Amino acid sequence: MKTTSSFNKCRKSFLAPLLIALVPCSVSCQGTALDKKEGKTSHEFTILAYNVQNLFDLDGISKYNDFKPEHYGTSQLKRKLKSITDTLSKIGDGTGPEIVLLQEIELDRSPKEHLSATELLKKALGEKGLGPYNLAKGRIESISLNQSPAIVCVTLSKFPIKETRNHWTERARPILETHLDIEGQTLVVFNNHWKSGASSADTEPIRIQNASVLRKRIDELLKANPATDIVVGGDLNSHYNQKQVFKGIMPKTAVNDVLKSQGNEPLLQSPTQKLYNLWHELPPADRGSEVWKGEWGTLMHLVLSHGLYDDHGIQYRTDSFRVAILDDFNVLTGSGIPNRWYNDFGGIGISDHLPVLATFATARKGKRVEVGANHAESPAVLPNVDYTKVIDQAKPFDANANASKNFRKIFSFEGQVFLNKPLTLKTKGTQIRLWSFDPKAQAILLAAQPGDSLNGYGYLSRYKGEWQLVVEKRDWLGKR
Repeated sequence: MKTTSSFNKCRKSFLAPLLIALVPCSVSCQGTALDKKEGKTSHEFTILAYNVQNLFDLDGISKYNDFKPEHYGTSQLKRKLKSITDTLSKIGDGTGPEIVLLQEIELDRSPKEHLSATELLKKALGEKGLGPYNLAKGRIESISLNQSPAIVCVTLSKFPIKETRNHWTERARPILETHLDIEGQTLVVFNNHWKSGASSADTEPIRIQNASVLRKRIDELLKANPATDIVVGGDLNSHYNQKQVFKGIMPKTAVNDVLKSQGNEPLLQSPTQKLYNLWHELPPADRGSEVWKGEWGTLMHLVLSHGLYDDHGIQYRTDSFRVAILDDFNVLTGSGIPNRWYNDFGGIGISDHLPVLATFATARKGKRVEVGANHAESPAVLPNVDYTKVIDQAKPFDANANASKNFRKIFSFEGQVFLNKPLTLKTKGTQIRLWSFDPKAQAILLAAQPGDSLNGYGYLSRYKGEWQLVVEKRDWLGKR
C-alpha cells in the first residue's frame, strides 16, 4: 500500500492481472479463494465492513443532487449494484462474507411506489448467488422521513438475526445494533456511520455525541455480562489514531477517548471496558482504507470487545484482519488507491472506500485467544500515498486525453493560464481546468493569473460535467 511496507511485498505487483489473496502476510499470498485457509472449519466466518459510496434507487426523490434523475438513472443503478455484488463475490467461497456491514444505502422515500435501494440490493445479491442473507436496516420508524438521513446502514447476515435496535445519533446515521445467533452463541454487532469530516475540529464534537451513544449501549451490555461478544464496525469517520494525528486541535476524540478504541491487544485477554481496534494488526505503514489529499486514512473499522478473546461464545481469529484489495478492480493500477465511484459515463468505478474484514469462529473450550502480531503504536502522522510509479509513467496531457478510459489517470501538464475563474490552462493545443483539494497547492492555483506559466501533474477527473486535472498535493506542482 505504501512504499516501505511488507504488505506491498505480500501483495505482489499492482500490474498483476490476478486477484490477490486477502490473507495476512505471514500466510502465503498464493491462490484465488480469499478466505480459504488450511484447516478452516464450518465454525469459522468472516465479518466485512464496507462503505459502498452511495447506492440509491430510481424513485427520483433524493436529498443529494448527484442522485437526482438528471445525474443518476438505470445505467448507474445497474452498474452500482454490480460493483457491490462483484466485490462481495470475490471474498470467500463465492457466496460472500457471512456478515456484511454496509454503509451509504439510501433510505427509502417512496415505499409504496418503487423498489427501494435495499430491496434492489437484496434482489441483486440473490441473482449473483450471494447469501442467502437476513437483512437489518438502520431506520428509526418513529422519526419522519423528512427528519431522517438520506442514507443508512444495512447489515447482512447468513446467520439468524435474533434482535435489532437502532440508536439515534446527532447529524449522522442511526447506529444499527443486531444480535446474531451463531450456532447457539450470540454475537452483538454495531454497524456505524458517524458524522463526516475526520480532520475537522468543528465536527469532532458531533462524532463525540455519536460515539457516546454507542459507548453507553456497550456499557449496558458489559454491565449485564462483561464477556459479551461485541464487534463495532463501519465508517466511523475517524482514524484509528485520531487523538495522535489531531492532538493540537482535538483535545478529546470520539474514537479514542469516548469509544475507548486502542491498540494494546493483550488488554483484551482480561475483562476490560477498552476495545481493541484491528488496525493494530497491521504495521502502521500498511494501514489505509481510503485516500484524502494524498494521505491514507483509516475511516473503516472493526473494533472488538474482551469477550472475543475468552474461551466461550465467539472468538477472534488472531491476525486475520486485512484490507480487501482486489487488483485491477477496486484499486487503481500503480498507486493502489481506491477506484472511487462516479456517476459520469453511465457509472464507473467501485467505491472511495476499501472494505476491511476479519475472521471469527465459535470458541474452543479451554483455549483462549492468544495475542498475535500486535502493532500497538499509533503514529501522529498519516502515511503518504506512494505515487512514484504512476508519476514516472505519466504522459503529457493533450487534446486526446479527455476520454472515459483515462478517468483518474495521472498526466503531466505544462502551459499558460488562460482563465483564472475557473482556473484554465492552455496546453498542447487544448484547454483544461486545474483544481486541488490540498490547501498549499490550492493557494498557488488560486493566485495564478492569465499569462502565468504552470506545470506539474494531475489526475483526470470531472466536476459538474467538465473535465479537470486535480493536483493531489503541493509537490505535484513545479516551480513558478
